[in-house]
Amino acid sequence: MIPKRYSLIIGDRASGMVHRFTVPVRSTLAVIAAILALPVGWSVQSRWGMQAEVERLQLLTATLQIENASYRAAATELTTRIGSLRTEMSNLATRSELDPRVARAVEHLPTKLRAAALGEAVGSLNAVARASPLYAFDLLRDLLASLDQRLQVLRNRVARREQLVEATPISWPADGWLSATFGYRRDPFTGEREFHPAIDISSDKGLPVTATASGRVVSAARSGAYGNLVEINHGFGLVTRYGHLSAFAVRDGDSVKRGDVIGYVGATGRATGYHVHYEVWAEGRPINPLKLVAEARFSAAN
Repeated sequence: MIPKRYSLIIGDRASGMVHRFTVPVRSTLAVIAAILALPVGWSVQSRWGMQAEVERLQLLTATLQIENASYRAAATELTTRIGSLRTEMSNLATRSELDPRVARAVEHLPTKLRAAALGEAVGSLNAVARASPLYAFDLLRDLLASLDQRLQVLRNRVARREQLVEATPISWPADGWLSATFGYRRDPFTGEREFHPAIDISSDKGLPVTATASGRVVSAARSGAYGNLVEINHGFGLVTRYGHLSAFAVRDGDSVKRGDVIGYVGATGRATGYHVHYEVWAEGRPINPLKLVAEARFSAAN
């Protein structure tokens, strides 16, 4: 059994004096143990602190890697979308260019039929540089979405204008010479002054008559003084009529493109010779076909 106390005796031979010290065993051992535990505890605490710091740095590194991956993915997505938008805007710009002759013809159509003006420009981005990268990417995504919506409007308008150009009667229905113009004239049968809502193109019998714009055949039938008449609806309120034909090449309901043969030159109905009676109607009113044609294909009569 370990004693509870130890006594330490120190004697002085010269003076004969004796000094006695008593040391408690448990207290002494506790002090020694505490002294020995101090560096061990410091070491353990330091290791724990270092491990926590390492784990914090690892978590920070993983977070940064995820953010960098997100930035790269967002940047790639935005670059791709911007490239696509630029390509599409270039294509739309090309499609928006009109041949000057076609543009001149379209300008003579009623105002309601012309293509609408483009929408307002997209506003600038303020404070993006001061925002966080992810917030900036979100703003750019919103901007691109807005641009895409505006481009969709532009796509629709360009497509609408292309349809209008296809529907505008800008070609000649037949080869020949101009024998009667649009407006007032003397009736060749009665000699009285009358309004002639068409032009007459004299030609040889049996030569092809072609559609002057794309559309749908409303009627291909006999029609009184017009003789054999073809009427085509081109949409946008535009209608063309071709009279005095010798024969038909289309039927009611047929879809035709500009340049398709619809009949043949004749002198049926109230006619003094072989010719095509050609009318253009816009929104229920006749207009002069000579204002719309892109190029001449006839010789004027003397």
